[in-house]
Amino acid sequence: MKKKYFQTMMALGATLAGGLLLAGSAAAGPQIDFGDNGYLQLDVKFQGILDNTDFGSGQDGEGSRMDADLRRARIVFTGMFDETWGAKFQTCAGTSATRNFGGGGYELAKNNSKTNSQIRLTDGYLIGMFNDMLNIKLGLTKIPLTRANLDECFAPLSHERSSFVYSPYGTDATKNSRDMGLVATGSFIDNHLKYFAGIMEGREGAASFYNPFVDKTFVTSAEPESNLEYVARLHYSFLDPETSASAGGYKGTYLGKKGKVLTLGAAGAYEADAAYKNTTPAGAMGTPGFFLSQVNGSETVDYTAWTADVFFEYPFANNGVLTATALYLDVDFDDAYLTTFAPADLNTIVGGATGQRDGYYGKVGYVLPLTVGEKGKIQPFARYEEWDIASLLGVRNQTVEQWGVGLNYYVKGNDRIRFTLEYYRTNYDKPTDLADYTDQTAPQPHDLTDSYDTMTAMFMVSF
Repeated sequence: MKKKYFQTMMALGATLAGGLLLAGSAAAGPQIDFGDNGYLQLDVKFQGILDNTDFGSGQDGEGSRMDADLRRARIVFTGMFDETWGAKFQTCAGTSATRNFGGGGYELAKNNSKTNSQIRLTDGYLIGMFNDMLNIKLGLTKIPLTRANLDECFAPLSHERSSFVYSPYGTDATKNSRDMGLVATGSFIDNHLKYFAGIMEGREGAASFYNPFVDKTFVTSAEPESNLEYVARLHYSFLDPETSASAGGYKGTYLGKKGKVLTLGAAGAYEADAAYKNTTPAGAMGTPGFFLSQVNGSETVDYTAWTADVFFEYPFANNGVLTATALYLDVDFDDAYLTTFAPADLNTIVGGATGQRDGYYGKVGYVLPLTVGEKGKIQPFARYEEWDIASLLGVRNQTVEQWGVGLNYYVKGNDRIRFTLEYYRTNYDKPTDLADYTDQTAPQPHDLTDSYDTMTAMFMVSF
């Protein structure tokens, strides 16, 4: 399986180095001013990824894969009519769905349906900036639960945020990291104490789960009741304030530009009657009904989640910048995974990488006290994650361990142009069928594995 894996690391490194030589300058996007205090700001952002993983090709699925992916391509319009009212509109597009999605397995293109021209809305909301104690977003916006989800996706510390920190209700960013709703934020004590409060749409109808190895789409059971999801978050910055009253989120690293930061955060989420407790496939394996979910009885379970996190960044005078962060998350569906046998429910609602689970991650990085090129900064980093997952890829009560090491290069000394090279390993406590799982309710009789390796080269441009 790993015959060609380490040979490709040099190719990935060469790709990164070539990108560094081609890197140019980036300026802020254009701004059009109108009225006394109104303006329209345009920003353009890209993220490209080149992966090599030591499984995913060949007849048995156990050969290595090399995949190129335009992970994010965004156009962002932010407009303010005056100092109080405005709106934000953000599109997102990507190419090539063939990418390892962190927890294991591959998200493969289905009959080339994910084409280069696919563009979707990822944010769209009304802005109301009333005062330091109350600002609102109304529309499609981020769910303010985990710090990781609120981290700017073009400024993570490692090449990407964790795969295990999102909402369980969908497989698209417009549902598992964002949702329709009202989010209020505000700050007190000179921006040291900040709150987020959200009333979100929550679970909406049925969801679908695509299994690339059998080219079939599994459909979940419907939501038992159309209830709202409630989210509340609070953080306190002990040193310099990390965010302003109106800021909607965080960054995975500030490169020392925020000063000395120590922030502790905690949050919780709740939705009543979020899922049915007992489900089975609507038909026997091999029939169309097998890919649909059937509800047995009327028992339901609530969705509850809570999280705690810490972020620390300290710039040493002429000696670099230390960044360290950690997060714990617990998501609960009252153990419904033990009585759920419909594959889609088991992989996208009560189970899967974003269903019932608990775990944590820790990350650390250090901006070296040297300059590469005119303004370039180097930031080595490392991360470690461990998650106990109710059901993942057909295995119940699975524990996933993931660790990685890498290097960020900031061409202009900020996060406008960035290149990253990261190696990471994913370990499973229970051997798992990654190469050719069929129904994802139980391991199939193929070779099982307890780990795999990935090498990733990534670039980001934001202006």
